[in-house]
Formats: sequence, C-alpha cells, structure tokens
Amino acid sequence: MAPFTASFHAGELSAQEKAGTRGVAAELLPGKTGALNFSKNHDAFLAAQSFAVVSIVQNGGHVWVTPLFGKAGDITAVSESEIVISPNSIPKNDILHSVLASPDNNNTPLSMLGIDLVKRIRHRINGASVSSTDNVDLHFQVKEYSPNCPKYINRRQIIPSDTPINDAAVRQERVELTPSDREFVQSMDTLWIGSYAPNVGADANHRGGRPGFIRVASNNTIEWPEYRGNGMFYTSGNLEVNDRAGVTLVDFETGSMIQMTGRATVGWHHNNAANNYEGATRLMKFQIERLVRTDYATNHRWKLLDYSPYNPAISGSDNNAGDDNTNSSIVTLAKIVSESRNVKTFRWVAQRNIVFLPGQYATFEFDKVPGGSASEVRTWTLSETPNSIKGDNTLDITVKRNGLVTNWLHDHAEVGLQVKLNGMQGDMTAVTFDSQTQKPVIPKHLLLMSAGIGITPNLAMVRGVGAFELQDDTSITMIHVERNEADLVSQGELNRRARNYPSFSYTNVISSKEGRLTRERLGKLLPEATMGFQEAYICGPESFMSDMTEHLVAMGVPAGNIHTESFDF
Repeated sequence: MAPFTASFHAGELSAQEKAGTRGVAAELLPGKTGALNFSKNHDAFLAAQSFAVVSIVQNGGHVWVTPLFGKAGDITAVSESEIVISPNSIPKNDILHSVLASPDNNNTPLSMLGIDLVKRIRHRINGASVSSTDNVDLHFQVKEYSPNCPKYINRRQIIPSDTPINDAAVRQERVELTPSDREFVQSMDTLWIGSYAPNVGADANHRGGRPGFIRVASNNTIEWPEYRGNGMFYTSGNLEVNDRAGVTLVDFETGSMIQMTGRATVGWHHNNAANNYEGATRLMKFQIERLVRTDYATNHRWKLLDYSPYNPAISGSDNNAGDDNTNSSIVTLAKIVSESRNVKTFRWVAQRNIVFLPGQYATFEFDKVPGGSASEVRTWTLSETPNSIKGDNTLDITVKRNGLVTNWLHDHAEVGLQVKLNGMQGDMTAVTFDSQTQKPVIPKHLLLMSAGIGITPNLAMVRGVGAFELQDDTSITMIHVERNEADLVSQGELNRRARNYPSFSYTNVISSKEGRLTRERLGKLLPEATMGFQEAYICGPESFMSDMTEHLVAMGVPAGNIHTESFDF
C-alpha cells in the first residue's frame, strides 16, 4: 500500500478559495492521517460510543446517512486500518444493511463520524467497505482519519436501552415532506450530512445550532446556515464537484428519525439581512429526492445538557427568549484557556462576521464588575487571527492578570457571559491589502519584538502569515522577552512554526536568568545585511520599547520602519 500523503482534493481547494481560508486549512492539514492511532486512544474512543453516524454511497450515486444505535463495543477498531460494526447497531431495514447483504460488498464508499455528545469530541473516518468471511459484521477499511471541529455540538447525555434498535418501528417512504415532517425538521438542533466526491470518497459530517436553525423552504427543500468552522470544507468541497448529498435528523427525545437523499448547493454569497441568519457565512440548500421517516427507530433517549455557546441566535425564534444575543454589539464568552499561571485566553463569539487584521485590538465594555464603576471599558489585542480575510465571528483575547477587570475575568468569568463590543481598531499590524488585487500583503523582512503580554499582537501576526498564506512572501524574526520561563505562552506553537517554516525564526529571552536584551545579543539574532529593510513591530513596557527602538536605529533600521504599541508588563 502506498504511503498516505495528506492533501485536499480540487473541490476542497475551490471551497477554501471562495471562503478565503486556504492558509488556515493548510495549517490544519497535518492533522489528517491515513489510519487511526491507537496510542492516541482512537480505538478506545470508538469502542465507548453507543451512537455514531455512517454515510453510504448507494449504487447510482445516492448518498444516505445512517445513525448507529448500539451498545458500547458495537464499534470495534480491530486494527488501525479496519473497523468492524455490529449489525445490531444498524436500524431495521436501513440501506446500510444492503452492504452486508450484497454478495460482493467490497469497496462501497463509507464514512463514519464518531461523536461523544457529552465531551464535545468528534472524529471523522473515511474509507470503504471490505469483504469479510463472516458475512455478519460490517467491515470498514480506514483510508483517512481527521479530528473535527467540536464547536457546534449541543451536549447530550445518553439514556441507553438494553435493546437499542426498535424492531417494531415502521418505515414510511415518500418524496416530499408532510406537515408533520415539516414540524419535525424545524424543531431540530442537530443535523447529520453525508457527501461524496467521485474517485475520492464519502464524508459524514455534523451541523448544530439552536432549534429552528433548519428551515423548510418548500415541501421538498430545506435550508440551514453554515457557520464558521475549521476552514477545511470537507462537505462544501465535495459539493463543489458533486451535489449528491444525504441528510438525517434524529429526534433525541423520541428516538425517531428522518433520512433524506437528494442534492445540496452552497450559497457562497449569503445575505444575512435577507435571510435573518446571524453569524452565517454561507447558506446550504438541500433538495429532497427521497425521504424515509422511522418513528421510534431506537429505544435510546438523550437528555439535553446545554447548547453550544458558539450557536448564533436564530432571528424570530422563541428559543432565544431572554437572550440578548440578537444585539450584534453583544459578544458571548464561549471558551476559556489557561495559557500560563497568570495568563488566560478568552474566546468571544459575535453574531456577525467582523473584519479585522492580525495585530489589531478590540474594545469591550463591562458592567457590574464588583468594585468598579457602572461601566468599565477595556481594550485588548486580538491574539487570534481571522479565520478568513472576509472576517470572523470569534474573537480571542489573551489577558494577563493585572488589575480590576483582568482579575475579575480570571477569577469569575464563565462561559455564557455577555459583554458589549464597542469596536475594532489599531495600526499594530504588518498585514495590509493591495487595493487592486484585494489580496493581503506583508513586508519582505519582518521583525517582531515583544515583552510580557505584549506578545499578543505579534502572535496574531505570526498566525496571520500562516492563515493568509504569506509564508513565502516574508522572512520573520520573532524575539520575545519574558521575566520567568513559567510565564511563557504559546511556546509549543511558536517552536512548531519555527520548525515548519524555514523563513520563521523564534527566540525567547528569560530576563531573570539572562538579563536584559542587549544591543550585542540583538545584533547576533538579526542578519546585518537586512537591517535597512527590516519592518519592526515592538510591543511591551515603555522602557522596553524605548530601548529596543534605540538599539535598532543604531544598528541601521530606519526609524520610520519601527512601530510600537504599549502594553503593561
């Protein structure tokens, strides 16, 4: 077997180009592998699941999505390249049984999405059926594995049944939605979609939102918004080359399901104002050709724990009663990550895409902070880069504990907190846009210097170079000074980038051990021949910026090429 080489097919590249996420996707590509990894417990993860979904490509090209309702152990990774699925987990009379029944069931395109709804973990595994001698279990050859973005998973706790499949369930087949079906569809908060790229393979994927995010446009057409994901576009990429798709909805309260096969199209020029889908970057339309409804297909039930904090509000939906999310200036805290002993990253979700450049900052307004005034306004650099040159609806700030509001954020902020976003601005960015091509551009020689939490704009710019595919357009020297090694942030990421990108050099200086960054040491870190061409960005305490500016000018960097922005150490 030829060694696996991670790549994107033409449709995926086309979708990434339309969305402006080619760079982001390229950085995530190494996560795609040709097999499971038992050392990372992929086998244990699958074996623990009582629920998963499988997409299958039927003869003639029709794509269906089958939920697996089983017991722990019904999905078994017998090796890193083969999964065995018990037929006891497949709904009665489902299309997936036809693969088992076929005398030659070899090489039917399949894709599995293993998902833990409680922990918000999902794994995507693509491959094909493989003939076996037992003629009982479904054998699935793994050809591609990748972790999937967990952002829109609505958490649920399974209430398992000893007999997961209801053999008495009745299937109803038709070609369009009945009034009851329409009500079913529009009450769902989770959707499973399958797609297929000829000569590449099948894919199973997930979409989540608030109830009502799926809408019925007609008796044979449904639509839903596409929110910001990882930028790789597995589903949309397949649809770029083949519009065949399957959609399945599972009612977790009753165990009923609707499976549909048909054709899907992506609306790349989505207008939020016209469709009232806040936070959406695209609109998916699905044309139903065949439909199977099975009431009480499984005896499993699920208890809703909470909705994903990333879910945008649904305009006009009663499910948003009491939420203030419909105000586009309100952002919601969705994730908190501890970076070091005194630094945390807070991820906020806006209800619309906001255009900003790597290195710019956002101004937030807090109320009711104990010990503060009625309104406390604070500004922080956005430490993450936009997912696309067209903007983003997630905003990351990396904050050091150092004052009234920052201490309160560190000690008391919880996911779901809502604050006001007053605006975005700032000139601390090396990325600009060519007015004619509207493509991002960057200086040929870029020097990024920081101290303490002043690393955040420079970190964003480094990430922006990768996200906007500017690695070949610049050489970057990044130097960061930190008082103590325990306070360093993002070291694993920065060292990885230094290994992967020959044009990126990273050095940290621990001042408690090595003393101040001197002109002599700085001279050893910077190529003398490039001094006159360096575009330098310095961020940190006033004394640090003053000293570094003085050093660089003395070394031949033009004063007009030096940009500074103040942050407290």
